[in-house]
Amino acid sequence: MVRKPPGPKAAGLGAELRAIRRRLSTTMTDVARQLDWSEATVSRLETGKRNIDAEDVAALLAIYGVTGAERDRLMSMARTPDEPNWLETSLPGVPLNTGRLASYEANAVRLTDWAPLLIPGLLQTMDYTRSFMLGDGIPEYEIGSRLMARQRRQERLKHVSYTAYIDVSALHRPIGGRKVMRDQLRRIVDVVADGLLTVRVVPTGADAHGGLLSPFLLLEFEDALPRVLVELARSSVFLTGESETSAYLSIVNRLDAVAHDVQESVWLLRSAADTMGRDDT
Repeated sequence: MVRKPPGPKAAGLGAELRAIRRRLSTTMTDVARQLDWSEATVSRLETGKRNIDAEDVAALLAIYGVTGAERDRLMSMARTPDEPNWLETSLPGVPLNTGRLASYEANAVRLTDWAPLLIPGLLQTMDYTRSFMLGDGIPEYEIGSRLMARQRRQERLKHVSYTAYIDVSALHRPIGGRKVMRDQLRRIVDVVADGLLTVRVVPTGADAHGGLLSPFLLLEFEDALPRVLVELARSSVFLTGESETSAYLSIVNRLDAVAHDVQESVWLLRSAADTMGRDDT
């Protein structure tokens, strides 16, 4: 009998289960022993190299002690393994994609951001983020929790290879006013100087490329297929199918070809910050 290849959601579901296991400081050996599986089986399930059915997920969640809404969400994923992607919407008071995105970022070895209109979220100052959220109509009482979640995600930048490609137009859009924007740009210059990350500015004169359609975050892993987060208004979609994520890998290669180098990008960031420092409002 020919075994059906892993469905598109297998890698994403496996990554979440791995994150839960690591959070509990449980080894694959312990899991395999409790379920009478081989350690190789646990590894292949967590890396998306083997189909994981609802019974497998239920067994794992039982020994991990996962219950309630988190269990329901993971079981729903397990029951629909052939759906190519899934939509994650924000809930009142809950930051967008907090659980799933945080678990992916915790396991990623490389993150690549593309931002055609705004400064990427992982680089934003709290004042910049707050100003944008208020402008986007997010209620004031929800913003505090979102800011805290954003700060926790930004801590990950100390432990992962991160590159941001930012369209030059985003440097001149004074979100929150000139002072907020000036401080935002200077912060990026500082973290680049500290060697924590790489920022490349994409000129407006660059030829057409697929990144013009929307911002996205590419997450790459040591032992799992890449994932892409595409942001929408008040929601986002995770892409896990190889045919879809490969298109974004190609876009990143194109951005790398047309973007200014790091030194020139830092000069542009400083220049934009100086411009924002004039006639401050």
